[in-house]
Amino acid sequence: MSDDPLAQWLSYRDALPLAWHVAAPGELPSGWAEQNLRTLAAVTTLDERSRIDPERTDTQEFERLHHKFDVMIELLGALLRATQSVPQPQPVRLSREGVSWRVGEGAPPPGTRVDVDLYLHSCAPAALRWRGEVVAHHGGEVCLRFLPMPELLQAALERHVFTRHRRSVADARSPASRSEGH
Repeated sequence: MSDDPLAQWLSYRDALPLAWHVAAPGELPSGWAEQNLRTLAAVTTLDERSRIDPERTDTQEFERLHHKFDVMIELLGALLRATQSVPQPQPVRLSREGVSWRVGEGAPPPGTRVDVDLYLHSCAPAALRWRGEVVAHHGGEVCLRFLPMPELLQAALERHVFTRHRRSVADARSPASRSEGH
């Protein structure tokens, strides 16, 4: 059995902007769960991979329009990033139960309540905002377990983690990623 408290949950690793600070006493601001649900829905939409049927005659026109929308979304994302102070991406691991990230000096000790802002997509309108408790330091990472959240938000987070985990496994198995490693 691993001494990593988040190892028992499906997770994925990525380089994402993350900001944290010791939580102030009290509750998270009202509306945090609804904002997280909207952000997860936006990330899901932004991450959708199109399934284009090459046999259809209108495929080229659809691809052209799809490309224009992608460019527009990227421009909007660039505008959002220019108006926000977003931290530099860093290695993180996200699961339905928590998040872990590397922290050097000043890592919060176990038992500390921490607020985390995690930016899942450069074009998403907002960061996910979570409150959790530091449960361990493992392998140079701080392991934070989320405090209980509404069931609907928990399900949306599980779907996000499952989709990203499945994609990372598929990417690792693809011939292109294997040939890049040699």
